[in-house]
Amino acid sequence: MSILKTNAIPLYFTNVSNTSRIVTWLTAHYGKLSTILKGEQRKNSLFRGQYDLFSTSELVFYDRGEKGMHIAKECSMLTRRAVFRTDWRACAAAGYISALFAKTTLCHGHEPGRFAFFEEMLSLAETYGHCAPFLVWFDLQFSEQMGHRIQLEDSDRERDAYRFAADHGGLVEPGYARKHRIPASPIAPEAVALLKAWQEAPTPRSVMATPCHPAHLTQIERVLEKFISWQFDLPPHVRKKALETLRAARETACV
Repeated sequence: MSILKTNAIPLYFTNVSNTSRIVTWLTAHYGKLSTILKGEQRKNSLFRGQYDLFSTSELVFYDRGEKGMHIAKECSMLTRRAVFRTDWRACAAAGYISALFAKTTLCHGHEPGRFAFFEEMLSLAETYGHCAPFLVWFDLQFSEQMGHRIQLEDSDRERDAYRFAADHGGLVEPGYARKHRIPASPIAPEAVALLKAWQEAPTPRSVMATPCHPAHLTQIERVLEKFISWQFDLPPHVRKKALETLRAARETACV
């Protein structure tokens, strides 16, 4: 067995005995993979404190190829991201981000740039993840990164009513939706304008500073929930749970 080394972030883990645990990671060089950490739950284990959800570690493991579970040799913490242990709203956002990456990443399917994008989103969630609009910005960025940029352009710029169809990738002409019986949700022009601006925002800072009516944000959240569920096969309750946690932050200053 060869020994491999890479930076990695745990996506989830499962206890397999009183002493050992299987950890599934997103790695910088080998995509998503699982390793067994033998003896991890013993008090004197060298793995203790060297990895955690949402944190980046250096992972050294024995590569077993197609023969079975990889075996972790050692790991050491590189970036802890301790904010998620004290800010429960930011933790909810980080949990949603991790769930979406876990769902859409192939096992052993290395995609250049995915790990760096995951790290970047978690780092931004430390600062902005306590506010609901951050999830909107993240969904827009993630969709574009995965090649599913949400279609928000419309030939009639003076339209006073829009329809959003998840299975069509974004806005559809209302008459076309009625004619072909396309399931499409109404969305206000103001909400569409916000989506367009936030889709082009390079960081969530401007999103946090943009005043928006709660009704428009609710519309945006509804259509994005359907879009993410349709495009990435993520169960709707995953986003709902994160959003329910963040809704309590709407009355606070999200800056």
